[in-house]
Amino acid sequence: MRQTPQREGILRVLKDSDRPLTVEEIWERMAEKRSGLPTVYRNLERFVRQGWAESILGVDQVMRFVRCDSRHHHHHLQCERCGRTAEVDACGLEDSLRQLEALSGFKITAHQLTLFGLCARCRASAEPGAERRPGEAGHEIDR
Repeated sequence: MRQTPQREGILRVLKDSDRPLTVEEIWERMAEKRSGLPTVYRNLERFVRQGWAESILGVDQVMRFVRCDSRHHHHHLQCERCGRTAEVDACGLEDSLRQLEALSGFKITAHQLTLFGLCARCRASAEPGAERRPGEAGHEIDR
């Protein structure tokens, strides 16, 4: 794939974020806005196909994109309060998937798992007497 300033900008925005971003959020954070939203969409689709990014459907049913460090199969943990996301290197679903194939007659070719919960910072801020700091529970950090 040819390297362009737009593609570099999209990847840089994804790399600098600790949470998945919508297409609009990626576009807003790009230093050079020479690309339109359709260009960002097309490049993200290509990045997902190439394995350079992943799409994640959030608890709010909005599609967001994340730049992953792993080049192999993995899953994600996502904080349902602040949106922070962490990669999980382990899968452990292989036996269950083989059983599902046997029961259903389907040949499973891919799967994606996102686990939702509360990150350590959001859990700590929810404890009685804990103060909220910018970037935690209800505050967004602009990068």
